[in-house]
Amino acid sequence: MSTLAVRPALPQDEIFLYDLYSAIRGPEFAIAPISATQKEHLIRMQFQAQMSAYAQMYPNSCYHLVLLDGKPAGRLWFAPGDGEFHLVDIAVHPKLQSKGIGTVLIQRLQQEATKARLPIRCSVFRFNPGSLRFHQRQGFSIVREDQTHYYLEWRPVPLL
Repeated sequence: MSTLAVRPALPQDEIFLYDLYSAIRGPEFAIAPISATQKEHLIRMQFQAQMSAYAQMYPNSCYHLVLLDGKPAGRLWFAPGDGEFHLVDIAVHPKLQSKGIGTVLIQRLQQEATKARLPIRCSVFRFNPGSLRFHQRQGFSIVREDQTHYYLEWRPVPLL
């Protein structure tokens, strides 16, 4: 039986977190007419920009490393807010996807949100149908959309 744990991300986790980002986002650049060095540089710049943007947008957020049997498997970034939990990002390494890891992580967050009687909100890039399906399977519903994103919400069942 595997053990799934979450702990705050540390500076020494950045190597794994970059590798995770690259494994997920790298395929988007597969057909780009650029060298491997240029691709690496572009992905690294985007990784650093994302980290910086999330930290600025969600200053009270919690950035966590996901561990499967003590080994890095993904990341979970959420921000408790006024009247909500905001799921900033969830990512499981592609080699470990479809094993229920993301589902367990979301279920744990849903348990916390239920205790706090707060909704969970997040956004999904419009051109990422896999992520949208994943969130919808976890009970999230689209509450609005724009040209680039779907905005989703999960609400706890009210206690009687």
